[in-house]
Amino acid sequence: MSLKHNLFKKIIHSPITSHLLDYITIEFQSIIPCENDLPTNITPLRTFIESIVNQSKTDTGTLVSTLSFARRLKKILRKSKGMECTRHRIFLASLIITHKNLHDHALKNKHWLPFCDMFTAHEINLMEKQLLQLLDYDLRINDFEEIQQDILRIYAREYLMDSLPSDSYLPTLPFLIPSIL
Repeated sequence: MSLKHNLFKKIIHSPITSHLLDYITIEFQSIIPCENDLPTNITPLRTFIESIVNQSKTDTGTLVSTLSFARRLKKILRKSKGMECTRHRIFLASLIITHKNLHDHALKNKHWLPFCDMFTAHEINLMEKQLLQLLDYDLRINDFEEIQQDILRIYAREYLMDSLPSDSYLPTLPFLIPSIL
């Protein structure tokens, strides 16, 4: 096995980090522009993602796999505009579908209700159905190499940031570890 593969495997079996949650949030925020980016009564997307991931006990591998759907949706929805909660809906539906796709004993939709009180059971069912239709029911993860590369960069940068003194200069990531990645 390659060094990249071994590192990625180790990451997948590690706890979810705040850097990964930040990256997932950025990816889901970039899918679709929303009518109002100003905070209202809607929970911030980062807070929503972290809360659902923690309450559902989502593992790193499942969370990382949602990126495949996010990237495909970004291409599909590039000319669309959403409501304030559209990104929350897309993330939740992506996470639910990823759970069901990867795990033999995935949570049923009704079990997600306590984790996200901003949606009803009917809305969650509808979100799942709409996302499946947008993806044309194709749940393959075709961009594994690209996702793996991005995740390795995030964790490499996190590791380097944690191991350097706070006053150290840190050049941009591609210059740091080109031989591994």
